[in-house]
Amino acid sequence: MKTEVIAFDVHNTLARFAPERVSSIEVQDLLARFGVETSYQSLEAARQYVFFFDTPKREIHGYVDFLALQFDHMGLRVNLDVIESIAAMYDRRDSMVLFDDALTAIEMAKAKDLRVVAFTTLPKFMLGRAADELLPKLDAYFDASATGYAKGDPRFYASITQSLAVPPHAIRCIGDNLTGDCLLPQRAGWQPTWLNRRDAQPSNTFPTVHSLTDFAATF
Repeated sequence: MKTEVIAFDVHNTLARFAPERVSSIEVQDLLARFGVETSYQSLEAARQYVFFFDTPKREIHGYVDFLALQFDHMGLRVNLDVIESIAAMYDRRDSMVLFDDALTAIEMAKAKDLRVVAFTTLPKFMLGRAADELLPKLDAYFDASATGYAKGDPRFYASITQSLAVPPHAIRCIGDNLTGDCLLPQRAGWQPTWLNRRDAQPSNTFPTVHSLTDFAATF
């Protein structure tokens, strides 16, 4: 089966969040200083709601946009200046960092005349500073707003296949999540590889590598 496309997951595959990223309890405490009471659990639940129900409907344009949706779903009345302050905190601390092997693997794929795409839950703006290095190297960035479906929905993968105009088996993908990056893509007809960076219990179901350069060596 001829491979035409390499699809990379983003979070914990191409890039990771910095250790100093903002926590929900920090947001809870900051809101409390302005008289808005809530729980970190509610914040986390509403954050997931935005990812899986709002982002398929439209592109989210930065943390102000994202937080406004998040707080609205929680029924919180938060002044715009407070939202902007929290958004600035995310912008400072939640920028993603590319793994050392990310760009090398992409370049190795390009050298084989393969198209390179990302498939991810994360809106582009959440890449932060990593976007400047990563996005120019990609032929496409498929998130929920690009496909109309959240990652994990079978239609997410089918939409990507349709957009790429290739047979499903022509797409090789890699990611760190056995379900969203391997099992569901396999059901969609893709050829998955599991990225096991943390030396977790080996999988007997999917081909496994421990780095992106190991994966790229198989192109």
